[in-house]
Amino acid sequence: MTTDSNVSARALASRRNGAKSRGPRTAAGKARVARNPLKHGLSARKLVLLNDEDATAFAAFETATRSELAPAGEFQSDLVERIVTAAWRARRADRLEAALFGRYLADTRSTDPGSGQDALGLGLIRDGNGPRALDTLMRYRGSVLAELFRALGALKMLQVRSQDSDAGVALLPPPRNETNPRKITNTSS
Repeated sequence: MTTDSNVSARALASRRNGAKSRGPRTAAGKARVARNPLKHGLSARKLVLLNDEDATAFAAFETATRSELAPAGEFQSDLVERIVTAAWRARRADRLEAALFGRYLADTRSTDPGSGQDALGLGLIRDGNGPRALDTLMRYRGSVLAELFRALGALKMLQVRSQDSDAGVALLPPPRNETNPRKITNTSS
């Protein structure tokens, strides 16, 4: 434990000034500070568009996906939202892979120093413990793709069930026959 006599005047002044800080006050400042821990967004709780991603491109992608998947009802719409988010993250993972290979191979053609893609690669290298960044990316990509295919499978299953119920087809499989043809009974006693 340090005492005040062992701490420099500059350190004490920094502590006093830091104690006065109450954080950002404007909405723009709060939004900027909220993104401080964000590195790559592959494991974020909700979808976050990175600085190098275009919001209009995302909106167009979401609209096209919604029209292609045609959700009926609130639950299917929620599944489509998960699909859109996971598919966007999968695209981001592809960009991250290119950025990582560009950093590792020192290929200046694939990443431009100072570009958003280069910063994305650096963020994953920091998050993935340097040389293990590619392993980290593969793990994140695997979970993103698993989420994508789970949500897509659930949506398709709901849509098929909805079509079958509209056509009057039973949703349950037919009952199994209880007699087992392989069962051999000994009739001689």
